[in-house]
Amino acid sequence: MDPFPLRLALDDHAGVVLRRLEADDWPIELTLARVEDVPTWTMYPADLDEDGARLRAQRNVRAADAAHGIRYVVDEGGEALGTVGFGKSEDGFEVFYALRPEARGRGLVTSAVSALSAWLGAQGERVVWLSTLDGNAASEAVAVRCGFTRFRSGTHVDGRPLTVWTLRLHSESIAD
Repeated sequence: MDPFPLRLALDDHAGVVLRRLEADDWPIELTLARVEDVPTWTMYPADLDEDGARLRAQRNVRAADAAHGIRYVVDEGGEALGTVGFGKSEDGFEVFYALRPEARGRGLVTSAVSALSAWLGAQGERVVWLSTLDGNAASEAVAVRCGFTRFRSGTHVDGRPLTVWTLRLHSESIAD
C-alpha cells in the first residue's frame, strides 16, 4: 500500500481539500465535540476540553504515521469544516466523518467518503466499511449515496445499536 496521501482534492467542490490533520488542528476537534449532535452520532466525547482535543489530534497524527489510519480536515480556503478519515481493523478500513452544521447539506461528506474509498480501492482494498448508529438518518443517506449496502447489525462499544455497511471495491466476496 502506498503511504496515505497528505491531501486529496474534492473535484466536485472547488476550493475544498482534504488535508491530513496535524497536531495544530486540535481546534476543529474541540469545535466538533461541542456541536450538540456530533458526540451523539460519533466517537467525539461530549466532555472534550482543550487538553483532550490536543491529545486527540496528537493520537491521530501518530496513527497516520504508523499507517493505522488517517484523519483529514475538510478544508475550504483555510477554514476547517470538519473531519473525515479511515481507520484500519482486521477486516480492512472503516471510514468516518463529522462536519460542523453550517457545512452540512452540500455533499461534502459524500464526496469525501467517495474520494477516500476510491483511493483505498486503488491500493487494492476489496471492501470499505462504514458504521452508522441506529437513528442517524443523515449518515445512512451518505452510505446509500456512496454505494454502501447494509451488511449487518451490531453494537457500538458503548452499547448503542448500529448498522455496519460495506462498499465492495472489487468483485471478491467479503467474509462474514
